[in-house]
Amino acid sequence: MSIEAEIERFRKYLTEVAKLSDNTIVSQCNAVKIFLYCCFPEKDFSPEKITVDHVRVYLTNTLRHVSNVTRKTIIVRIRSYVRFLEFNDGVKFDKILKLPMTSPVWKQAGISKYLTDSETNALLAAYDQSNPTGIRDYAIARCLKDLGLRCSEVARLSLNDFEWLEGTVTIRQTKTHSERSLPLHAVTGKTIEKYLLHSRPDTQERILFVRFKKELGQPMGTSQVRNTVRRAAIRAGIENFTGTHMLTHTAAKEMINNGVDLKMIADILGHESIETTSIYTKINFMELQDVAGIWPEVRT
Repeated sequence: MSIEAEIERFRKYLTEVAKLSDNTIVSQCNAVKIFLYCCFPEKDFSPEKITVDHVRVYLTNTLRHVSNVTRKTIIVRIRSYVRFLEFNDGVKFDKILKLPMTSPVWKQAGISKYLTDSETNALLAAYDQSNPTGIRDYAIARCLKDLGLRCSEVARLSLNDFEWLEGTVTIRQTKTHSERSLPLHAVTGKTIEKYLLHSRPDTQERILFVRFKKELGQPMGTSQVRNTVRRAAIRAGIENFTGTHMLTHTAAKEMINNGVDLKMIADILGHESIETTSIYTKINFMELQDVAGIWPEVRT
């Protein structure tokens, strides 16, 4: 089998089984293609020939000059490919999957950035809920912090996504093109209810969060959602605020502190892999394998 044919086989899996976004598929395939060409002459390649030594040499030699962030991304891509081989071909790669390939990156990286309790309280208190804009923006912050959503997911929330009697909200059109249903916290639900009753302008638009001034009643974009939080962080005087991802990290930290296991947190945050969740929470994935086992790719 040629490497190009193998990459096409991997691409088909990512598209039809994993259902990843187009950009993610391109990134995955490019990283794996470079890895395979570095390890094998074109005519000598076959998936079952991949060994743990191939990966070690690639990491220590080929990737020695790249940044930690780039190295981590490539390592995740290789793991994804190895899991594909296990899923599709039934070939076992336990030694490769048990390599602490991301540990060097974690040791050099800082602890995942999250808000302290006092910073979280200061951020939420920075919204003036005596006016419609403040009510809306506070509801946005609660969705990010309480549900662990991404800004793009908050921007896409629709009135149709809420099951008020069941107390759930469905998150659609995520990075994996899949859906997940989350329990709606009582506080979050009350906050959204207040926004709908006392803040949201009359509009035919079904998207939950809409604009107030320019393009009144039109959906807010991801950047508008993100900026509402950034402005609140400035008002709250949070000097180390690095972005809205801190709210996702905060949500993960609170779940860990409350005893929620990583599998459940991965489901809530919409992660493809438990490894991604362990990065958020600064937990070494390799130390969890004996307990959690290999977390498979999301398949829908």
